[in-house]
Amino acid sequence: MNRKLLITCSLVRKEFQVACRDRAMLVFSGIVVFMLLLSGVLGVLHYQQEAQRRSESNKKFSTELSRFHADAHDVAHYGTYLFKPLNPLSVIDPGLNDYFGSSYRVEAHVQHEVDYSNAEGTDAQLRFGQLTLTLILQLLLPFMYLMICCTMMTQEREQGTFKMLLTQGVSLSKLMWSKIVAYYLFALAWLFPLFMILLMLLGLSEPGCVMIGRYMLLMLGYLLFYFSLTLIGALISLYSRSSRSAMQMALAVWLVGAVVLPKIGSTMVDQHDLLPSRGEFNNQVRQGYLKGIQGDGDSRSRVAHYLEQVRRQYGVQKLEELPLNVDALVLQYNEDYQQKVFDHYYAKVEETFGRQQHRLSFIGFFDPFNALKRWSMALSGTDFFHHQQFFRQAKAYRNAFIRRLNNEMAQKPEKQDPQVAPEPSLVALLPDFYYSLPRLSVVLQQESMSISALLLWPALLTILLYIRLKLIKH
Repeated sequence: MNRKLLITCSLVRKEFQVACRDRAMLVFSGIVVFMLLLSGVLGVLHYQQEAQRRSESNKKFSTELSRFHADAHDVAHYGTYLFKPLNPLSVIDPGLNDYFGSSYRVEAHVQHEVDYSNAEGTDAQLRFGQLTLTLILQLLLPFMYLMICCTMMTQEREQGTFKMLLTQGVSLSKLMWSKIVAYYLFALAWLFPLFMILLMLLGLSEPGCVMIGRYMLLMLGYLLFYFSLTLIGALISLYSRSSRSAMQMALAVWLVGAVVLPKIGSTMVDQHDLLPSRGEFNNQVRQGYLKGIQGDGDSRSRVAHYLEQVRRQYGVQKLEELPLNVDALVLQYNEDYQQKVFDHYYAKVEETFGRQQHRLSFIGFFDPFNALKRWSMALSGTDFFHHQQFFRQAKAYRNAFIRRLNNEMAQKPEKQDPQVAPEPSLVALLPDFYYSLPRLSVVLQQESMSISALLLWPALLTILLYIRLKLIKH
């Protein structure tokens, strides 16, 4: 084996052994393992309870709707609820699930949005944060890990072993990289058992096999992030003259990256791309429906024009001669136009959302904490993009649901007796709702900037470290 490689391996082994003998490091490792296990258990329990609650709610509303004794019009008004399903990766990163709504109301004449989030009524609890794996892996553990890495060279200087190592023929570059590898291996020793346990739990879950690809890429993001933290700690240790100043600089880096930059970034994005309030948006939809958009005329003239077209299509002199329920035809026509108006105004809102998400992902090039956060939420299915996918699919289900019921009613000119149970054909018109996750390729395309930033940060920090090592005079 090459002599230089032997020296490097011995240095890495020596650094790793020194770290393992350090009592403070062992205590810290015990705290890390305890927090990871505790947050993981709490996350699994919360996931099981929430998934069961949503599954039971879906079954409850589906059963009530199928037993509802009324005609198609009353069933459409009675409506139902669609609950956003959870996927196992939300145990790792619940993301924005607590802040977005969890259910969608299906109802005739009204286009609802996803509503009823867990954050409603629990503001104080969420302000301080829940003990989740995300909180540990993205906030607390990076802080403690930076505090350790930032002293990797300052301790050598303070203990007087720095010059002794250099006089034995060890170059500063080799010494630095051996420490980086040793400290990174220590981080892997914390993360690897957790990753393996989560992988086994994911394999045992029902949709787990489908999520394996997402999980592996998610873990890749965390490995890149912690390697970047190791390099940041190494740079801090090279620029600092004492362990105290190194810790102060590491604290500043953590505060800026984990707290300040994300807050400033989100505030600037909100101010740059303003969104209308829900009241303003609902008023736009209502006025657009009543007065018309794109020169369609008001609601009365639109209905009159539509009925005239139907009369001509069937070749009758009067609407009463139509072999259809005119009221049902009008109801569906108004539904279609309301959907058109809603989509018209919501397209502008969705475009603004898209710009906001693009800008938030771009911040990752200036902040690795933000890049990891975006990447983690995207692959866990708990980001805004997945929320929008659920809303689109739920809205499409709602529109098809109302259309089927109105078309069913249109085939029966006379109103059905409300005491009569619905026919089997009516119940068959109400299929179950199934939410399909976006393909992994689509998710990667959406968050391409986040993974690019996670890959760029280690490369950039390596270059900076190389330049710094060349400038240091032994």
